[in-house]
Amino acid sequence: MPPRPFFPAKPDGKGAPKKSDGKRKADGQSEDSEATPPKKKKTKKEIPQKLDEERLAADLNTDYSRRRKNLRFSRPQMPKKQKWQKVKGVIREREDAPQGWNPEEPDLMPDDFESQIERCLERITENIMPHVYQHKLTELMAKQTARNALIATEPGLSWPVVQRLDDLKFTLDWLMAENDKYKMVDTVKAIIAQYRSGELDWHSEFVTYWHAGVQLCRPRPFHWEEYRYVHDKCQGHEGFWVEGILGPAPGLSKTSVVCQPDPRINATMVRLSLRIPQAQPPTGKGLSSFEFPFMDDTGSTHMSIFEDDISILQDNKNHPLPRCLGVGLHYTSDDRRVPALYRELEVNMWSVDEQRFMSNWEPIPVSIRSGHATRAGADRLSGSWLRRRFYTGTCPDQSMRLWVFNYNPGIPPTTG
Repeated sequence: MPPRPFFPAKPDGKGAPKKSDGKRKADGQSEDSEATPPKKKKTKKEIPQKLDEERLAADLNTDYSRRRKNLRFSRPQMPKKQKWQKVKGVIREREDAPQGWNPEEPDLMPDDFESQIERCLERITENIMPHVYQHKLTELMAKQTARNALIATEPGLSWPVVQRLDDLKFTLDWLMAENDKYKMVDTVKAIIAQYRSGELDWHSEFVTYWHAGVQLCRPRPFHWEEYRYVHDKCQGHEGFWVEGILGPAPGLSKTSVVCQPDPRINATMVRLSLRIPQAQPPTGKGLSSFEFPFMDDTGSTHMSIFEDDISILQDNKNHPLPRCLGVGLHYTSDDRRVPALYRELEVNMWSVDEQRFMSNWEPIPVSIRSGHATRAGADRLSGSWLRRRFYTGTCPDQSMRLWVFNYNPGIPPTTG
């Protein structure tokens, strides 16, 4: 295991475990009422984490991917093949199909195109919704052709690596067209070379850190406090890159908020607070935050803001630039790839009713677009953080309101 930060021991006081008074609770009484928020109280402060820097520095040369090599190539446990009763004639309406019928094949991997195509041909002969499988067959064959063409550009490499190289080459072209203003061209070239040589493989559960074209560690699990240490040692606001980034999620405390729609743009807007993570804020100052309006975009995987927002968060240069994570690609609905710089920010949500933040501050990767937010279609996008972090709910009442809870509320309340 990589060296982990530890928490100070608290044998007594707030951090100590609660003691039982030995009394039985009445029937139906539980420790927490899941549908009822607790009394208003201050959000629990996070305990500072201490990183063993010497152990981490020595551990950066440990390749954690080798420890999971056998697990990585083992086939996951798959469900059984779905079978349907034989039918007379050809069924073309969903209402006439056997009970439980669906066009999915849970026993096959989605990207196993050969097996998926073979299964489609089999399903067509069963005469249950054959037109569905004929359409699916056409899509699968097109995807297979596109994949084979892409694999041919990087012979001898695995499909995950080929896909990653395709994105990196696109990113490299964009960085060079932008005159390498983020000082990342050498780093991306080095990553591409390592993939092509076989020295680097794609691991969805591990990352590697890079700076100025130099690989700083072997594949390892991603932890924010380790990333910050490595980044700050390199003064990595330019040229720093995290290859294969994944992020964690901390605990919760209870409150709720209702987000109202903006009738001018026919979309729900949410207000989220951002701040720049810092180990030591300026003397006499806490970590200041700023609340921005975001479009609630359920199709966006990452939060997206603008360069002008970074200037606001820096508060006239009173705070440093947020740490850099590298350049990522956004896939738009019209199949375009749009590059964007990613930085680390901390996010939270303020409950106006409760007058407090709804959770602990959480670090996330945020993509940074040029310019500033406007009402002409250039909105900040909330990404997936809101629904990954909280319970959310909507009602089919044409109001487009979004309810946000950090506890399981049951059915959202109706308001006028």
